[in-house]
This record gives sequence, C-alpha cells and structure tokens, in this order.
Amino acid sequence: MTTATLPSPSGGGKSRRVVILGGGHAGVRCAQELLRRRRPADNLDVALVSRENSEVWHGLMPQILSGVLQPQHVLVPLREFLPGVRVYTYDIEEIDLNSRRVTLMRGDEGKQIVLEYDELVLALGSVTDLSRFRGLQEHGLQTKSIGDFVYLRNHLIDMLETAAVETDVEERRRLLTFFIAGAGFAGIEIASEANEFIRSALRFYPSINPAEVRVIEVDIVTRILPAFEQRMADRAMERMRKRGIDLRLGVGLSDATAGSVTLSNGERIPTRSIIVTVGVGTNPLLSTLPLTLVRGRVQCDEFCRVHGWPTVYAVGDNAAVPSPSGNPYPAMLLVAFAEGRQVARNILAQVRGEPLRPVQFKGFGEVALLSRGYGLAQVRGMRLHGWPAAVLSRGLFLTYMPTWQRRMALVLHWWSSAIFRRDISQLRMGRSDAIVPMRFNAGETIVRQGEIASRFYIITSGEVEVVQDVDGTEQRLRRLGPGRHFGELALLQNLKRTASVRALSDTTVLALARQDFSSLVGNMPELQEAVQRGPGGGLGPASGA
Repeated sequence: MTTATLPSPSGGGKSRRVVILGGGHAGVRCAQELLRRRRPADNLDVALVSRENSEVWHGLMPQILSGVLQPQHVLVPLREFLPGVRVYTYDIEEIDLNSRRVTLMRGDEGKQIVLEYDELVLALGSVTDLSRFRGLQEHGLQTKSIGDFVYLRNHLIDMLETAAVETDVEERRRLLTFFIAGAGFAGIEIASEANEFIRSALRFYPSINPAEVRVIEVDIVTRILPAFEQRMADRAMERMRKRGIDLRLGVGLSDATAGSVTLSNGERIPTRSIIVTVGVGTNPLLSTLPLTLVRGRVQCDEFCRVHGWPTVYAVGDNAAVPSPSGNPYPAMLLVAFAEGRQVARNILAQVRGEPLRPVQFKGFGEVALLSRGYGLAQVRGMRLHGWPAAVLSRGLFLTYMPTWQRRMALVLHWWSSAIFRRDISQLRMGRSDAIVPMRFNAGETIVRQGEIASRFYIITSGEVEVVQDVDGTEQRLRRLGPGRHFGELALLQNLKRTASVRALSDTTVLALARQDFSSLVGNMPELQEAVQRGPGGGLGPASGA
C-alpha cells in the first residue's frame, strides 16, 4: 500500500491539503476557482479524484444518439484546464472522516493510495438505482455514461438491421418498438434525439415502412418540463407527438422483461428496446459515512459545510444546501457551478481567517434541445422555440466549455453535421475478453498480502505457493498446480488479501475481474458453495488469498 501526502509546491512550510472527490461539474468548478484565487502565501495543494480523466458534459450526450456529436466532443480532459491540480484516476475505496483520510484503488492488484486532507469536498454525483423498477436492472438500456450512449446508439442500429430482414410479424413489431421510461429533462431530449435518428435512418432500410416504427415514452407525472411555463411545455409535447413520439403521461412502468414492458394500467407493450432515464440514486459511498442525508443528499449549511464536520463540504447532486427560502437548492447544472465556486472561496477564506459567505444562486433560465434544429428557451424574460432556441441553447453550452479549443471543436462539428447526412456506422466498444490470461515468471508475486483484492485466478500451467506473513515470519500454507484456483476468499468476504501467492515456476493463469466473479457466484449459489469447499482448490480459508 502506498501513502501519498501532497508535497508543497512552494518548498517550505506545511501545505494545506484540499481533496476533491468527484470530477463532475461541481468538483471541477471548485478546483478551477481554487487555482484562480489562491495565493502563494496560502500554501494550498489541491487533489482531485475522478475515475474518469475528463469532465463529462451530460447535457450534450443525447446528441451522440443522433450522430450530431461524437463521444469525444462531450469530454474535456481535466489536465487540459486544471494545471497544478493533482489528478487521481482511481476508485474511492474508503472515506475516513475521523482520520481525515481517503483510500483509493485501481483495478490492478496492489495499487492502493491513501490521501490525507485538511479540507474535503464531496462532489461524487448521483448513481443509477433501478431497484424500485422490476426488470429494469436486467433489461433496461441505461443512459448515465458515455459507454451507455454509444451502446444505445449501436443497439438502435441493431434493431433496424435485424428488423430489415425479419419475416416474423410479431418479432418485427418488437424490434421496431422503442420504449423510453421517464419524461424528465433527460428523457425528453433522449427520446427526441433517438426518434430523429431512427426516422432519418430509414432511408437506408427500404424494407421498413415508417409506419411500423413506434417510439413510446411514459412517465407517471402529468406534465413534462416543469421548469418551463405550461405554454412552453405544451409546445414541446405538440412537437414530439407530431414527430411520431407516443408520449403518455400519468402512467408508470410496472414490469419489464426481455421482450415486453407492462404499464401500471395493465397494458403490455412488446419491445426489444427499453431505454431508461429514471432511477437516480444516492452514491453508495455516502451511505457508509456518519452523515445526515435529506432525501439522499448530504445535509449542509448555507456555506456548503456538512453538518457536524466543519472541514468537510458537499456540492452538486450530493448536497442539500438551503436556499434563502429554506428549501434545498435543486440539483441543476448552474447550481452545481455556483456551489463548487463558493466552496472554493470559503476554503480560501477559512485558510486566511476571513468570514465565510453563503451560496448565492440566481436562475439564468432554462433551455432544452430536442433535436438538431428545434429547442426551447426561457431565459430572462425571453421565450423562444424552434431554431432560435436551438441556437441559443448551443451558445450557452459554448460559454460553459472551459477552453476555446473545445468551443471551436463543438462549433465545427455542429456545422459539419448540419451539412452531411447522418451516419449509421456502429462503434463497437465492448471488452474483447472478460477472462484475461496472465503470465508470471518464477519468483514473481501474483497477489500480495494486505492488498485489496480485484481478481480471481485459475492456474492453467506451472505451480504457485501460498505464503502468509505472521509476525514477520513467512509461513508456507500450500502449493497449487494446474486446475487449482485462488483469490476468492478476499472477494467473497470483501477483505484484503490475507496471504501472498508466488510463482514457483513459470506460471500462466486465467484472471476474472471482481465484478464478473461477483456476478457469477451471486447468481449461482451452487458455484459459490463449490468454490468455497473445492477439494484443495486454494479457495478456502487455508489458502488465505
């Protein structure tokens, strides 16, 4: 295990260490503001932890579906505009508020880092939680990450390709029925972009009659876009229905299977495409902390400080920060910007012995981009729809981009996509192998005692020994050869490695990642039992790994 303490760039005195957990909009704005306002006398070191090395612009991701933008256009590398910030592209394993430490890890064995902090900023963002919706976890097409949108675009093309040559009438109907669960901001934009893409692509599939395509969107709410005036929301609904979207409000989703969905009114809709835009949940890391949660968000004061922890701040989707009315600010993009920047100013004020200031947010307005040439905008008294609103929406996104290079790239791609035809090429991005072969020379350590487990191993050739360090003395527990396995104990019990495994001869193994191993044993109890009691399989307590 490696302990990393941020060195002082000034070379003298103890530095003030700020650790920001999360590379979303709020965390990034906090880091930017700290860089912009810090002085040499502040002796401030800033670290940002994010599994991704880029800031992801979720508001632009629906345009990936229609091909208006490519995946790289909604990503901005953190190191491109955060010079001087130490970026860790690690997973967060543990947050210890009492010891003021954060433990990080990567997927590789032994890559563990402990960061110590003076001020901590929780900007972890939300996660997708589909546990409330029966069948969505198994069959829903999620829309949270870049990978989700690339996969969804590939799936839409797959459905058209398959339907174009399908002769069974019922199966063809399933393939050409596209169901969207949720009619919030994201749901409306995703449904509109998907619908535009599918219908514009039909010219490449002459065997498909446009009347066969059904795009159905449902939500239990009785109106869409509540942030807009009713008249503007009605315009959006009218536009969507004219473009062929069957928008159903006041009805929820009851059940989902591999071939259909059932609505709360009992109606069953055959489909192979269930697109999910619902199910926002609390980041599971927050549930492990001794914090007060208000509807899944961390309770804070008006300065974004977490109640009971004066050196811990929360921002963005994580934070329930009271507005002047007493109600928490909504989880919105511009609110995240304001909270991130104000936390940076408050941290600097605390370092300098100055008074803290509360978050102040004044709504600029609302925009929604439904397609390449149609948007809605309600900004400072102006109410626009159609192409003027689409232009304004894009202009606002350009102002949010942190560098001119990114702004120019967006403008050029928007311009080129307006001229050229839509592309129906698929971009396959799945893993080639879930089971990875690995080779170790004699004497090399495969897993090390005390490290966090990330893989399960099966020996295909060679021989290994399992050893355990007891009070500084190495004890040999057993030898394992081809067909034997090790590494499951720490994975099954969520422990650190309790022993080391070392190659006695040149050895090859098959390695199964933690998530794949957990999926297998979690859904096959008999496999878990066999693995735990395997005859000398190296998996029981005696193996220790």
